[in-house]
Amino acid sequence: MALPIWSVITKRAKFPILFSDTFGQVKQHIYNLKTELENNKLLIADWGPFINSKEEWTATDIVLSNYEARITAKSTGQKVRGIRHKQYRPDLAVADDVENVETVRTKEQRDKDERWLMSEVLPALDINAKVVIIGNLLHSDSLMMRIRNSVITGQRNGIVKEYPFFKSNNEPYWKEKFNTKELIEAEMKKYGGAISKTWQREFLLKIIAEEGQEVKEDWIKYYDKEYESEVMHQASGVDLAISKKQTADLTAIVSGKLYEIGGQPKIQIMPFPTNARLSQHETVEAARAKSMALGNGTLTDLFVEDVGYQKAAVEAMERVGLPAIGVHVSTDKRARLRTVATYIQNGTVEFSITGCEDLILQLTGFGVEAHDDLCDSFVLLVMGLMNDYAGKPKMTII
Repeated sequence: MALPIWSVITKRAKFPILFSDTFGQVKQHIYNLKTELENNKLLIADWGPFINSKEEWTATDIVLSNYEARITAKSTGQKVRGIRHKQYRPDLAVADDVENVETVRTKEQRDKDERWLMSEVLPALDINAKVVIIGNLLHSDSLMMRIRNSVITGQRNGIVKEYPFFKSNNEPYWKEKFNTKELIEAEMKKYGGAISKTWQREFLLKIIAEEGQEVKEDWIKYYDKEYESEVMHQASGVDLAISKKQTADLTAIVSGKLYEIGGQPKIQIMPFPTNARLSQHETVEAARAKSMALGNGTLTDLFVEDVGYQKAAVEAMERVGLPAIGVHVSTDKRARLRTVATYIQNGTVEFSITGCEDLILQLTGFGVEAHDDLCDSFVLLVMGLMNDYAGKPKMTII
């Protein structure tokens, strides 16, 4: 409440705009601001009056005619571009909890929220507008995390401030309220204790994995250059989805190279896997291109599921000379991922430091993300290469 009022009365802003997750939250913010402007006697005595009978205050707008200012509020996803108050474009934007634990569950929604902020909100602001974004870290790929990371890495100008419940010396930031051990423990118990997910996420600012997470973020190992040793085997895992409907799964092709380093297998996952809606013909051509690119002009193996309609695609690839290897797999995707997760955890599998972001999101968010095509093709690839390394004559995924 303080920032928009302070910005207006000190003439730092003419058109503050507030953003929240839902319309109900938006109305609550405006209601709270109205209450201060109408009833805070000290504020009114110093800076008021704020109410002008000629002006209409609505559920989402406050007009302060004495300051030629307007405070308005919008919910996530609402149209903002082109909005003005007289000659003023929004010159202060405060986004408070524009995400929630449900909307961050899928990459599609996270991408949608980022597109809304980048293409709808930011272009609507005055060139010198101040932007304040407040929220908790609900997901490793949430909008808050994307912005935080871009500021920390220097891709975006800004300042990151983080305030967990405790300082580094285990003293509460709000020590005036939580001034005894008993009060701190009572607060923890409201949320199920110190190890509860809610306490960890909401108060300690920790990103909490979903139940049943097969691959954890801290297992992921990266490489920034390929090994100089001879490649033992290079191939691509292909997960087919031969339909271009918007509701269909995507065809995914993940490539990798198998090495032996210090007597141990190492698989480096190549960057920028294919992940698109393709027809059968387009799939065959994409597989050819990926196979040739991996082998620098020489065809390399393609591990493809040999079940259902995909069996016909394997035969189609073979007819045009592609080295497609049909792989019979179980129908339990989680069990298949669990089979190869050990290779990620023990460092056998390494990911390119750039270009593998979507694949890693599907691996760490398996069962939550809307799509798992990259995950499936990754499993085919790793099992194929590891079976080859072990010298098994037949490839079986259980």
